[in-house]
Amino acid sequence: MELRDLYQRIILENAKKCPNEQFQNETVHLHNPTCGDDIAIKCQYDNNLFKDFEIKADGCIIFKAATTFMKELCINKTKEEIEDIVLNFSKFMTNDKKVNQKILGDAVVLQSVSHLPMRIKCAMLPFKAIYQLVNGDDNNQ
Repeated sequence: MELRDLYQRIILENAKKCPNEQFQNETVHLHNPTCGDDIAIKCQYDNNLFKDFEIKADGCIIFKAATTFMKELCINKTKEEIEDIVLNFSKFMTNDKKVNQKILGDAVVLQSVSHLPMRIKCAMLPFKAIYQLVNGDDNNQ
């Protein structure tokens, strides 16, 4: 099996696990009009840690897998740790060489779409949402 095939399998498996919870009063709501990806997110915060996230997500496979990866990476993390994850993921998706891949876990498989500009937006949307959430930015766009 080629590495590309393995990445595709991991992406598909994680897309199936994408959270799509029903809740009201989301803190951040973002939409990608190009692809139709849509994410609403709120969190449970305790002792300087983001303990859990409620997420309603619908969209393409890349977006759903990225949402699953983002949630797994950010649970029980501080604001600073989440910001570091988002910054590294953003650099990673734009092929910046100064990236700490270790903190990205399985999300590294999304680099397989980094040569497709429209798909970078799909992969980045959940990370943009979590960044806005932890920084109290309610500028929902």
